[in-house]
Amino acid sequence: MIQKNNKIALISAGIVLLLWSSVATAFKIALAYLKPFELLFLSALISFIALTLIMLFTGRFPKLKTVTKKNRKRLLLAGILNPVIYYLLLFKAYDMLPAQFAQAVNFTWPLVLAVFAMLLRHEKFHVLRLLMLCISFGGALVVVLGGNAGPEGISIAGVVIAFATTIFWVIYWLITKTVEEDPVISLWIPFTLGAVILSVAAIFFFRPETLSVSAWLSAGYVGLFEMSLTFLLWLNALRKTTSTALVSNFIYAVPFLSLIFIRFVLDEPIRPTTLIGLFMIASGIVGQVFMHTKDKMSSRPK
Repeated sequence: MIQKNNKIALISAGIVLLLWSSVATAFKIALAYLKPFELLFLSALISFIALTLIMLFTGRFPKLKTVTKKNRKRLLLAGILNPVIYYLLLFKAYDMLPAQFAQAVNFTWPLVLAVFAMLLRHEKFHVLRLLMLCISFGGALVVVLGGNAGPEGISIAGVVIAFATTIFWVIYWLITKTVEEDPVISLWIPFTLGAVILSVAAIFFFRPETLSVSAWLSAGYVGLFEMSLTFLLWLNALRKTTSTALVSNFIYAVPFLSLIFIRFVLDEPIRPTTLIGLFMIASGIVGQVFMHTKDKMSSRPK
């Protein structure tokens, strides 16, 4: 039974890896038909509908009564951050930058999380951790400078917005990490609030004439395979595996596999500095994870 669960977990993680690797390309395709807010509105609405159907068919709505008042407040606050603020900024960054640069900068969010953890004193500070951070942020700088050296340069405003997404995602993560509720419910509540906020904003900012078949299909792909279903599949993989570390490490392959989609679907030439920068970012993140694991092991009672 354990082997079967591990096999299911690895297959699920592999599907997640493939889908999340495709979303940077999907963002750019969708933004060819829609403005950032329009893409956010449609994809978040589709996510909300999908999550609501899951809630309905799995009989989870009665469980909403068991959500504590404290967790309900946290999840509602999280809904303002994700999907509203985070994805609006993310789609704007992708609208302003080539896909390879936007996804590389966005990939630095674990580093921002490490900085927050040290500032909040959730993690120990030492020289090696600082070195890992410098290597990773240096990698992000290599990506940005490599893009700026191109014939068309790179939007500094776009880079700043891409970095801002990492801060809002980390704040969202810190708010929700202590919420011990059903994963579907924990995703449904923020997306319900997000759908309400975005529906009100759509009255002023949405252009009905953009509702082509291509717009719906691209927004649907983003809504299902970036925001909702893939995330639930990922949580299911983590829950079934006996080696969380093994499954979690799949995520570090996403930006590299993503470059294949970007190159051959978007026909966007991949700059050598992007690859070098990504390797530096990933190396720093892996180093951070290693030190975090080592600190946890050393803090256990012997």
